[in-house]
Amino acid sequence: MKNCNYKNTDESPMMIVLGIVGFYLLVIVFILYLYFLHRISLPASLIGVVLFSLIYLPRFMILKKLKYKDVIKILDNSIQINDINVKFSEIEDYRVEEKKPQVIFFMNSKMVLFQEAVFHLKLINGEITFNAIGSEKIKLLKSFFDELLS
Repeated sequence: MKNCNYKNTDESPMMIVLGIVGFYLLVIVFILYLYFLHRISLPASLIGVVLFSLIYLPRFMILKKLKYKDVIKILDNSIQINDINVKFSEIEDYRVEEKKPQVIFFMNSKMVLFQEAVFHLKLINGEITFNAIGSEKIKLLKSFFDELLS
């Protein structure tokens, strides 16, 4: 009997980068291929490259988010967010703004996704905000904060 308990999504940053850059290069090389075969003119190929680059710009913003993501570490009695320690006793409440997952591409019946959420921690003396990337990390952080505040 076939095992159906495998993960059908992948959120590794390397696969996201590979999918975005690979598809972009594939389309640009195809446009240049058509130009060198004299199927389209130089202005049409330049317009095609610029137009596709503008349409594909939000995908490149995902690469920027991956490069400058927040570093989150859970220590014994505190959580460290970008080298700022927040003790568990200071956390009063939290709020999560989950953004809609974005599908990067499909490969061998697996979806490569990009999931992002913004966490707002209400502290005794203010509020701190950080971004978490990856649906598994988001679920783990939500369950951790639920257990911590209960």
